[in-house]
Amino acid sequence: MSEIIIWKSLQDTKAYAKHIAQLIQTEKQPFFLLLKGDLGAGKTTFTKQLLLSLGVQQRVTSPTFVIMNQYQVGELTINHMDAYRLNHTTDLEMYFEQFDQAINIVEWSNNLNVDWSQFKTLTLSIKIIDENTREVEVN
Repeated sequence: MSEIIIWKSLQDTKAYAKHIAQLIQTEKQPFFLLLKGDLGAGKTTFTKQLLLSLGVQQRVTSPTFVIMNQYQVGELTINHMDAYRLNHTTDLEMYFEQFDQAINIVEWSNNLNVDWSQFKTLTLSIKIIDENTREVEVN
């Protein structure tokens, strides 16, 4: 069952990030938040707001070139992966070792050869409507 959300501003994005943070903190780990959307759709902007809502205090940057950033908030481990530069033949073992007891945010998850149905996931597909507006399909 999917739901459509409209973000018309950064404030909307922040509010939804806070909502998702509350939701995923109660989920059994590992948990995967899969973010889909074109370049510039707002995947990293949303992730920054989500990490703030989860209590991350250090500077959050896009892991496009390092592939994955890891954050620790108390006992909670949060992995932020950007799979834009990866493909279906990439060996993911070194990353998946980190995913077991964590909240995992994966941008460009469709670039990976992973059967996501075997994991607890939530997918946000972000579509650009105009400069400030995004349509988000939540599955």
